[in-house]
Amino acid sequence: MSKGRLGVIGCGQLSQMLGEAANRLGYSVAYLCVDETPVVEGLGSIYFPDQLDVFLAECHAITVERESLPDEMLRRAAEIGLAPNYEALVVLRERDTQKALLDQLNIPTSPWRLVETPGELDHALAALPSAHMRCKRTLGGYDGGGQWRVNSQSLNTIPGDAYPVIAEAEIAIETEYAIVIGRDQNGRTACYPMTENAMRDGILIGSYVPSGIAPEMAEQAIDYANRLVEAMNYVGVLAVEFFVTEGRLIVNEIAPRVHNTGHWTIGALGADQFTQHVGCVMGEAVRNPVFTEAAAMVNLLGDALPRRMPEGPIRTLIQTYGKGFRRGRKLGHITLIGPDATAIRAEANALIAELHDA
Repeated sequence: MSKGRLGVIGCGQLSQMLGEAANRLGYSVAYLCVDETPVVEGLGSIYFPDQLDVFLAECHAITVERESLPDEMLRRAAEIGLAPNYEALVVLRERDTQKALLDQLNIPTSPWRLVETPGELDHALAALPSAHMRCKRTLGGYDGGGQWRVNSQSLNTIPGDAYPVIAEAEIAIETEYAIVIGRDQNGRTACYPMTENAMRDGILIGSYVPSGIAPEMAEQAIDYANRLVEAMNYVGVLAVEFFVTEGRLIVNEIAPRVHNTGHWTIGALGADQFTQHVGCVMGEAVRNPVFTEAAAMVNLLGDALPRRMPEGPIRTLIQTYGKGFRRGRKLGHITLIGPDATAIRAEANALIAELHDA
């Protein structure tokens, strides 16, 4: 017998993994398919936007697999019980309001300016402490898309339909990290071990745990994550991506949802990020994730699989999402888990070199 029904807006791979976690916890699931090809068959009932009223009536609580959703849909979901809450989703889905929140909380990020028209680019470049700047659409444009590196000679390369954009000062990135935090309805929080991330063309290709981050920086990351969820009265899982530049930690971006950098937790922890998110949304206490081994996650961006997999004592999990091929699209991931962090990292690097020519 179901303990209740979770509503998930979206039918992509994150919804797929949320549904699997919900079913394991004893919850039934209803999905609202917005504009994606569903990959959640067999995990719950599937509804479409013209069936919004029926979907809402089926749910005890609602969450989302992405933040860029129609306002009216989110407002209606909030009447049932939306987690993360409407205000958090709206603030974090736009890069300018996300950056403004970081400034308000005195959490460091790259110097930035909001640029609403092409005529404002010169002023933004003059105000930022770098010869180049990174311009990004305020909404969307993830995995390296919707972003431009420009200087005074190439300002006109940004298409007219991209505005408004945020212009960020270009910084020297030494390392990239991420942290995943869960917060329950009573305000209790728990952080997962940080990952070090490997990127290529703006797309995550791998993550490593332990991350190797300096302990004081890890404490700083935990503090920043806690300040963010407390400020927004956030419920569920949230991911924060960081850069280390000039020896200090700054926030790159925030994702108000389960996130690719936390996929390694599936199979490595009983309280993986999807189990954590579902439990918090459905009113359970936050789970304390204890992980004493090492892990790595390698994304599958094409239809190729490795010629060989690591052997024991390394455990391997391959998870595919059932999605059609498109260049640069995440079609699955491989997780490596074992007792030796050096061996795990070496095997992950070998897989990245084979699959991504990196």
